Amino acid sequence: MKKFLTALLAFSLCFMTACGGSGKSDENDVSDNSVSVGQDSETSENVKPEHVHNLIKQEAKASTCTKKGNIEFYYCPRCKGYYLDENAEQESSFEGTRAPLAPHDATKTDGYAPTCGEVGLKEHWTCVHCLEKFIDEECSQHVWDTDLEIPALAHKNITYHEGFPVEGDNDGQLSHWYCQDCEGYYLDESFTERVEWEDVILYSAVNIPDFIVEIPDGRDPVVLQLTDTQIIDGAQARPDKSSGDKITYATPLIKNYCYDYLTEIIQATKPDFIIITGDLVYGEYDDNGSVLKAFVEFMDSFKINWAPVFGNHENESAMGVDWQCEQLENSEYCLFEQKELTGNGNYSVGIMQGGKLTRVFYMLDSNGCGNPSEATLENMHFRSSVGFGSDQIEWYTNQITELKALSPDTKISFAYHIQTSVFGEALEQYGFVQSQKYQDFFIDYLANKQAGDFGFVGRQMKDGWDSSKTVFNGMKALGADSIFVGHEHCNSASVMFEGVRLQYGQKSSEYDRYNCVIEGGEIAGFAIWNKSGTALVGGSVIVLSETDGGIKDAYIYYCSNAGQNVDWDAVAEKYTK
Repeated sequence: MKKFLTALLAFSLCFMTACGGSGKSDENDVSDNSVSVGQDSETSENVKPEHVHNLIKQEAKASTCTKKGNIEFYYCPRCKGYYLDENAEQESSFEGTRAPLAPHDATKTDGYAPTCGEVGLKEHWTCVHCLEKFIDEECSQHVWDTDLEIPALAHKNITYHEGFPVEGDNDGQLSHWYCQDCEGYYLDESFTERVEWEDVILYSAVNIPDFIVEIPDGRDPVVLQLTDTQIIDGAQARPDKSSGDKITYATPLIKNYCYDYLTEIIQATKPDFIIITGDLVYGEYDDNGSVLKAFVEFMDSFKINWAPVFGNHENESAMGVDWQCEQLENSEYCLFEQKELTGNGNYSVGIMQGGKLTRVFYMLDSNGCGNPSEATLENMHFRSSVGFGSDQIEWYTNQITELKALSPDTKISFAYHIQTSVFGEALEQYGFVQSQKYQDFFIDYLANKQAGDFGFVGRQMKDGWDSSKTVFNGMKALGADSIFVGHEHCNSASVMFEGVRLQYGQKSSEYDRYNCVIEGGEIAGFAIWNKSGTALVGGSVIVLSETDGGIKDAYIYYCSNAGQNVDWDAVAEKYTK
């Protein structure tokens, strides 16, 4: 019994001494009740000290509009007590230490009335911190987004329009309903599908290309490919050029070396449309622009639509490509457009006959000028590396996709200056070797000549690009059946490869390098200052089928004093294998 009373007293003492009110204790202030029952002495050596609070200070924390902060306070984890001072004299509670919520910082959104087909919106306020919405400025009434909408009104002033199909170059349209109140177009009577006017129109494929050349019925259209006229005006030779340039390329010789040839080619072939696959002028010999202006006037004199692409030499002129593009765009018969795309002059020309769009030529800048003038560099379209920019590819891909959806039978051609690498692969069947600078084979006289192939190859390709064939395969996928290029003055080959005609144009002037037939029927590439033998100058002719726009025939026209008087029997004996 005595042991039981001793234990009970000890428990009571522990309870009485835990977390004293003041949080402090005095070693000399000991109560008689602190002595355990059964002690022989009344000494205080075994008295337990009063428990001290283990206070933890909590710094003040600001409130937000969604979460309360707190004032500064002290907390004892032993007794779970809250105090407002470090001496634990001002006891509080959890709620007593909380700070009030901060007010919402709200911005007003004006409401608007509904219309037919369009919901309205109630005026409301949005807190910039918590993003909650309120219907009142005091932000006391919370509101959901769905509660802010005002239902749309019913359509009343409605008219129905019957659709009609495309006819020739006249656009058609879908059947639709039009509401005069909301000025909306709808494809269903329940007015659930609002569209723009452009979605109602059924566009004629004829209206997709940038330009249209209309061919009279009753004959096969003729397209003439000229290339690399590359006119040089010796009078504009820069100081770093040799004095011989002024004599060799004297201004009056432009007529003999170029214009006379072009006149004969155009008059003899009677083309409906002319494409020029680059290097119209040699830009560094045309710093005042007079050569290009004269060339434009000369081509316009035939009153035949003509479409050029930029090569790698026009860009050298001090006048710059923007000025050059302006001359072409202002021409009466030149079809040319400068778009916001990489390069200069990316555009499309459609051939229309019998009310149908039979073929579209995509005229593209293959870029790659290595010696641009300062004025050209100011042009944001310029690209020094060879090949198309991704925006060029995206443009023609989108346009052809749209065109084919409307007119799947329309044929597609591409024309640009510097050949893609696939030209070399296509010529390998005839002995072409890219690592060999000078080639020497005439496809017309080879035993393994394929039907429709023709032309001469005298040099390796310079600046070939698209070695992965990504661009070429993309063109094939879009339905291209022909690609026309220039650049290689000594190559005039035209071959079929994987269902696509790959054609180098025949050099069309005696400027810079060109082919000559010398003694024994041999063909050799010469620059003008090494002129000998008979020059091979002319144009490549493409005959299209009136029926479906397909390529019906292709061949080279040689000028009378530059090919027609060649001993072709000697050439045949030299190159027949």
